Amino acid sequence: MASQTNIPESTVYDNFVSKTTGLTEGKQPPPPPTAKKDYPHTLKVQIRKAGDADKFAKLLQRTIHANKSSFVFTDTSRFKPENWQFVPAKKSTKKRQGRKRREDPNNLWVGMPDFDQANDPPYTTFTIRFNNKKQFVAFARRIKQPLRIETKSIWYPVLEADERLKSNWVSQAKNTNPRYPVYIVSKGRGDTRKTSRALERMGVPYYIAIEPQDYDEYSCVIDESKILVLPFSNHGDGPGRARNWCWDHAISLGAKRHWVMDDNLEAFYRLNENARIKVADGAMFRAAEDFVDRYENVPVAGFNYRFFVAPRQAYPPFVLNTRIYSCLLIENKSPYRWRGRYNEDTDQSLRVLKDGLCTIQFNAFLQGKMGTSAIGGGNTAEFYDAESTWNKSKMLEDMHPDVASVVWRYGRWHHEVNYEPFKGNALIPKKGVKIPSNDPYLMDLVSGKK
Repeated sequence: MASQTNIPESTVYDNFVSKTTGLTEGKQPPPPPTAKKDYPHTLKVQIRKAGDADKFAKLLQRTIHANKSSFVFTDTSRFKPENWQFVPAKKSTKKRQGRKRREDPNNLWVGMPDFDQANDPPYTTFTIRFNNKKQFVAFARRIKQPLRIETKSIWYPVLEADERLKSNWVSQAKNTNPRYPVYIVSKGRGDTRKTSRALERMGVPYYIAIEPQDYDEYSCVIDESKILVLPFSNHGDGPGRARNWCWDHAISLGAKRHWVMDDNLEAFYRLNENARIKVADGAMFRAAEDFVDRYENVPVAGFNYRFFVAPRQAYPPFVLNTRIYSCLLIENKSPYRWRGRYNEDTDQSLRVLKDGLCTIQFNAFLQGKMGTSAIGGGNTAEFYDAESTWNKSKMLEDMHPDVASVVWRYGRWHHEVNYEPFKGNALIPKKGVKIPSNDPYLMDLVSGKK
């Protein structure tokens, strides 16, 4: 049997459609700006070692210089074979600094899993311009790598796989599961159920909130005690209404906070020592809860996307006062209920920040998010397949015209948000919170994928 679901909605959902100007439901969106031509096209080629730079020069049949890192590629060499070489830059007289531990400026990452994420840059990088498709294809054939016009950066040669990626972070602590209830909001994805599968592998308990028409599909593959049947269906207003209902359910359990997640998260990761490695239990959720609970003024927190964090760049363990999306830890007494048919996560974050409160986005812990329309179900069929991205971007602009705007980028309409006005929002520590001096989560790297 499904879990008890006789919980009424405590709020009337505001989809914000009637308050948004310029929506194009059933119509074509505004025409985009003049499309950018494919060529000339530029590509960054990152080189790991000096010896690889020499190989790259011979492959291109030209001399390349570290201090002249930009050049136009042509398929016909203008250099004699004996001059096909890499010319390194002159050595700097400045003393090179060693790797430094990168933490929050206020050293707040105490009593948390170790975080050491420093810059690990390439030996050298070249910016190559291609004036036409013929030259671009000729280059791809030379380096034996698949390239598309959307490709902005590559490594030469292709980086070898990091053996650590075959391992998992596993906690040796006694209690690793989150203390707050976990909810997945899902629709029409009983066949894929990405987030559900990820949490099952990790042994993390959860509820999955679904609409009545999907019960048979989900109950065949998920324990019925985990299924919450929503008291509505096919309303066309996005996931916010279901998220509000899960919020009500969490309050009925007496919880202080709750997790709410999209249903297309493939895995969860820990970033440390320049590697994004999967986590095999709930320790990262428990650690995030403990960290957020140190402060008075963090109603919303969550994990950054894995694809937004490059493993060889330096990052702090967390970032304050930016948007939180897809996997959120929400304080139940917070007044910032979900609203809006689109971009409800960005809207919620902005309302929190405009009231002078803080959000925490973790880089130490990451979520493996799939693209919104990469799999069927969810909101894909209800409106993303039928509409362009104009409507969702326009709604956010109307909600927050002081910081949000509609822009054309990557071949489609996007929203752009300025978070600079909120950088001064400061954390307020709770009184009497005991912060451990050592890491109590005891996360070890254990070989073998899970």
